[in-house]
Amino acid sequence: MSSLASQAPIAIIGAGPGGLTLARLLQVHDINYIVYERDVDPKPRYINQGGTLDIHALSGQLALKEGGLFDKFKSIARWEGTRVCMQNPSGTVKSVFGQDRDAPEIDRLQLRQMLLDSIPTNNIKWGHGIRSIKKGITPAEHVVNFDNNTSASGFRLIVGCDGAWSKVRPLVTLVKPEYSGKVFIEGSISHDNPSYAAAVDDAGPGVMLAMGQHKMLAVQQLADHSYRFYVGMDAPEDQHQKHLNVVDTDKMRKEFLSLPGFFANWAPKLKKYLANAEGPFHAWHLYRLPVSSLAWNRVPGMTLLGDAAHVSTPLVGEGVNMAMLDALTLSKAIVKCNERPQIGESEKLTLENALEEYEKEMLERGRDHISRCMAREKEFFSENAAEDFINMIDVVDVFEYGYRSLIGLTQRSM
Repeated sequence: MSSLASQAPIAIIGAGPGGLTLARLLQVHDINYIVYERDVDPKPRYINQGGTLDIHALSGQLALKEGGLFDKFKSIARWEGTRVCMQNPSGTVKSVFGQDRDAPEIDRLQLRQMLLDSIPTNNIKWGHGIRSIKKGITPAEHVVNFDNNTSASGFRLIVGCDGAWSKVRPLVTLVKPEYSGKVFIEGSISHDNPSYAAAVDDAGPGVMLAMGQHKMLAVQQLADHSYRFYVGMDAPEDQHQKHLNVVDTDKMRKEFLSLPGFFANWAPKLKKYLANAEGPFHAWHLYRLPVSSLAWNRVPGMTLLGDAAHVSTPLVGEGVNMAMLDALTLSKAIVKCNERPQIGESEKLTLENALEEYEKEMLERGRDHISRCMAREKEFFSENAAEDFINMIDVVDVFEYGYRSLIGLTQRSM
C-alpha cells in the first residue's frame, strides 16, 4: 500500500456526480477516501431523477479525461442531442440551432452508473444519510453521525457533496438557499404516448423549447428515445397551494390547460404535450444561495463542492459541470499538497493551504455562476422570451447564455 493510500481517509458526503467524480479522481491518485450516501443502494431513490445532462468541454469533460473515463463517456454520450428547436407560445419555430456544440448529452443515471463502476464497491457506504456532524478541535476529531445510528471520525477531510440542502454546509456557513420563485414540473412521454410522434418531429434527438408569457414548456429525448417533459413558471414555494398539487395530477393538468394564467392561450399542438404527459409528476422548486454568502472563513478539515457550495437555478447549464470542475480542482489541490517540493520551491504545501486556494477559486466561480443565473431568470421568463432571446444574441453563441440549461434539472431535493 502506498503512503497516500495509508493516510487517514477523506470523507465524501454524497454520491452525486460531484462526489463520485471526486472519488474517481482520488482513486486514480491512490488517495484514501470513503463515500457516504443516504440512498440504501445504487438503485435510484426517485423515479424523477432529472433527465439528461450536457457535459461541457472545459469543465465536465476535463474531469472525465483526468479520471480516465472519457473514452467510456464517448461511447455513451449523444453528440446529436445538442440540437434545439426553439418555439414561442404560438408554436412558431423561431430557430433551430446547437447541432455542432461540443457538449454531448448523457442521461443523469448513465453518468452516475459510469462513475460508480469506476470505483471499488467497498469505498461506498450506502444507507449512510447524515443526521449531524459534531465539530472537533482537529479535523480527525470531527464526528459524523448517521441516520442509521452509527458514527465515524478520524478523517483528514470531510467534503460536503450533498447538494442544495447539504448537512455539511452549516458547519461552514449558516446561510441557507433562497427560493427563486420559479418551479419546473416534470413528467414523461413514452414511446406509446399520443404525443410521441410530435416530440420526434419537434425535438428529434435533442430538445424542443417553447418560451414566453413568463412560462416555458419543453420535451427532451433520453437515451432510450423516450422524452422527458417539463413546464416552468413562477409559483409559490408551497407546491400544495392551489393549482400546484402534483399529487392530484389530473386536477393540476386540467387547470394548467384551462386557466388563462397558465397555458390556456398556448398553441393547441403545444398544449397536447401537457394533456398527454405521463406522471407521476414531480415539482422541482428552484433555489439559490445569495451571491454575497459565498465568502467564509476556512473551517479546518471541511470543505464543500457543487450545489453544497454554490447552488443556483439551472439557467446557465453549468450545475453538474461546476460540480465536476470543483471535484477536479479539489483533487488537484489534495494531490499537490502530498507532492514533494521541487528543487528551488518552498516547503511542501499543507492540506489547509491547498484547501484555502481551492475555496478561493471555487467561490469566485460560484459567485459568477449565481449572478449569471439570476440574470437568466429574468430573460427566460419574460413575456416574449423566445423572440427577445434570439434578438439579444447571435444564435451561434446562444449556449454561452445558458439557454440549454432549462432542461435536465440537476438539483437534488430533500
